[in-house]
Amino acid sequence: MRMRIRKLELTVALLLPFLPWSSHAQNGVQQFAELGQCRLKSGKVIEHCRIGYRTFGSLNAAQDNAVVMATWLYGVSGDLVTFFGVQPSQQRLVDTSRFFGVALDALGNGVSSSPSNSNAQPGTDFPQFTTGDMVEAEYRVVTEVLHLKHLHAVVGLSMGGEQTYMWASLHPDFFDLAVPIIATPRLTTYDLLTKQVMLETILRDPAYQNGKYTVEPELKLANLLGDLVVTSPGYRNQATPRAQFETFVQKSESPIAMDANDRVWQMRAVMAHDVIGDRPLEAVAKASPQHYLIIVSALDRMVNPQPGLAWAAAKGGPTYISQGTCAHLIMDCDAAAVSALVQRFLSEGKVP
Repeated sequence: MRMRIRKLELTVALLLPFLPWSSHAQNGVQQFAELGQCRLKSGKVIEHCRIGYRTFGSLNAAQDNAVVMATWLYGVSGDLVTFFGVQPSQQRLVDTSRFFGVALDALGNGVSSSPSNSNAQPGTDFPQFTTGDMVEAEYRVVTEVLHLKHLHAVVGLSMGGEQTYMWASLHPDFFDLAVPIIATPRLTTYDLLTKQVMLETILRDPAYQNGKYTVEPELKLANLLGDLVVTSPGYRNQATPRAQFETFVQKSESPIAMDANDRVWQMRAVMAHDVIGDRPLEAVAKASPQHYLIIVSALDRMVNPQPGLAWAAAKGGPTYISQGTCAHLIMDCDAAAVSALVQRFLSEGKVP
């Protein structure tokens, strides 16, 4: 009897990864998809490619209730956990009593394959990837590991929203609803300028050593600049009294929990992001079959809202322009409105 039970356990263990509903048992737990080689648009290959992911809730009988969300710049899937849940909250975007949620770690974030964690291609030997390469790896997780044939929606904030646009570009018939939040289909000149300065503060830091460092560089100026561009002047003036300025600077300059090369590789991917190419934006938007809810911040200095608004105008879809002074950190000061709109859109395919 003991041998039979052991054989049954082994059979279940072998079959479990191939059961499309099995992943709901790992509610919110960090998991990894081993994809072998990930071939990039450049023709180069990521060896031993792995993508981190977390799942929430359960697939329904029709297996058509999955909602995917990818990470933002320098973010990890653990940052997205509060956006999924059964209980209502101001942070919840995906109601997992109704939807099967999938949070995906983008390439280069230190969880999925990255310069910092690759044994075969460490550091500067790691090939440069694009947001399209991120999405193609994530698509393989969704189709080859979770065995989903269609998604209900793709949602994302910042670089996660840029991946949402890219999902629509690369796999237009694979999902129905798109919710890019504080994101853009293509960076504006101002966006590129901001990112270039952010990139240069890393590349020109003496401790970076052209990516060949042996001790993780602190990157104080890069960290300080990051805090400058993600909010508005009004927010900073209100949140940080003059008497606390020195303390704020010291905290902002503190090292962040991300490898410097990972930061560079992801930033370069964002700077190259473009789903429009040499076509008119309006034509590209109209050709996208998804229904869109586009959410932007009026005061955003990290991602200019205009391309997203132009996309929404071409589609004739709903938009929400946040006036929150926290700007790019939209979920810090306007979470209740964003949460309500996204949940309504995912449930009904429309907003008031």
